[in-house]
Amino acid sequence: MSTFKLQKFSVKQTVSGMKVCSDSLLFGAFIPVANAKRILDIGAGTGLLSLMQAQKCSEISPTIVESITAVEITQEGAEEAAENFYASSWHSLLNIVHQDIQSFADKSLVKSNEKYDLIICNPPFFSQHSPTSSDNNLRHIARHTDCLTYKDLCASIAKLLTKEGVAYLLLPVAIKQEIILSFADVGLGVSEIIDISESEHHAAKVMMIKVSFCFNEENKISNTMYKFSSHDCHTHQVKQYLSPFLLRYKKTIKSRK
Repeated sequence: MSTFKLQKFSVKQTVSGMKVCSDSLLFGAFIPVANAKRILDIGAGTGLLSLMQAQKCSEISPTIVESITAVEITQEGAEEAAENFYASSWHSLLNIVHQDIQSFADKSLVKSNEKYDLIICNPPFFSQHSPTSSDNNLRHIARHTDCLTYKDLCASIAKLLTKEGVAYLLLPVAIKQEIILSFADVGLGVSEIIDISESEHHAAKVMMIKVSFCFNEENKISNTMYKFSSHDCHTHQVKQYLSPFLLRYKKTIKSRK
């Protein structure tokens, strides 16, 4: 599928290394945007997550958010995201930067006015691999940590996040302890972990985490979100998150604010 259509925008995904998937849609819908002035999307890909935040911001309070910046390492992905941004209703709010996040963070390090109070990221998942090679190089860059290790990612977030800001990431459950330790090394703490499971009968493979400088280990929240209650039927909780976006739920459930 070269174009993924949602209720209020479409995502062209002809060249991007990672296509739209159910986990990224749920993650994008879950992220709270209230009071977010400057938003950063690390590893933008098609621009899906940035577009979802732009839609939510416009529905909650269009005057609060100042900008949504999406950083993408591949030229092909950056160009496709730019095309998707321009075709949306929020193109004036969305910016695409073709650059690796390590260099982007180093450039912004001494400029406090370039920090972000909300950072979102669906990073490469696979770290236990040697440098990869394939006919589909863009897919490997998107899926493997050859170009962005977890330690580099955590360090970059620490440089770019405001002291009161929060970051949300979608990650594999298997690296839970590794990522907690990597964030701790740069002074950040994981205050919320939500495992995503296909159903009550499946073990969770991915998780959504909330990260900040202001955290209390004793108050850490851990939950599980189940995507399906039966075959091809979303749970009520998941419907509430996805109802403002998926065409199948258009005008069937009141949008979640």
